[in-house]
Amino acid sequence: MKDRKLLMIPGPIEFEPAVLSALGAPTTSHVAANFIEAFGQALERLRQVFLSAQGQPFVLAGSGTLAMDCAGANLVEPGDRALVVNTGYFSDRFAALLERYGAQVTQVGAAVGGRPALEDVEAALRQAEYKLLTITHVDTSTAVLADVRGLAGLARQYGALVVVDGVCSVAGEELRMDDWGVDLALTASQKAIGVPPGLALLVAGSRALEAFKRRKTPVQNYYADWTHWLPVMQAYDAMVTLHAGHKGIPTHNTWVEQ
Repeated sequence: MKDRKLLMIPGPIEFEPAVLSALGAPTTSHVAANFIEAFGQALERLRQVFLSAQGQPFVLAGSGTLAMDCAGANLVEPGDRALVVNTGYFSDRFAALLERYGAQVTQVGAAVGGRPALEDVEAALRQAEYKLLTITHVDTSTAVLADVRGLAGLARQYGALVVVDGVCSVAGEELRMDDWGVDLALTASQKAIGVPPGLALLVAGSRALEAFKRRKTPVQNYYADWTHWLPVMQAYDAMVTLHAGHKGIPTHNTWVEQ
């Protein structure tokens, strides 16, 4: 288009014509057959993007910060220890978020533009028992790419859950949740996924879900609480596996209003 400016920022990115066209589709109900099919398909395709065959995807209305909030709210209880591998501003944000939920946070950092050596991270893991370790896969503020595979291997060795902030990386950098032992990974819609802003996207593995189910205290964030969202995601998952001509309509006992 004439006089059109090319958008070249980390996100939101430019969208494909097909994506822009889809935005003009008529509004539909969240229990309409066509929406159930589309949403269920989106959940299954998230498993493909995150390379987590059995992971539980979540698609929530919100930003990447909400996705981070879900990780902290559902996996952390007051007094839990968390180790943050710090590579920039968004690692700082994750540390502050975890502290808000009562975590005792330790950070392992490096000079600006660098990343902590695996030996330094392992030294920190030896000093205490951590419930989780967080990794910012690519920190937008520094452009540092973390060694997720190496860090995840260390965390698993020491019994910590592996949480990856992939807001700036998922679908753009290699991330293999199942093969690398990542327990929860998250992103937002407006970056490499390539659709408009407004969706927080997560995939939780079995260890993350088990940690959530073993909580002794309520989740301290109502909107982010998986107690509300798991039935929704599982219902869409279940419905999409049925034949497209299935006549049953989910009831309010099955669905949680969005």
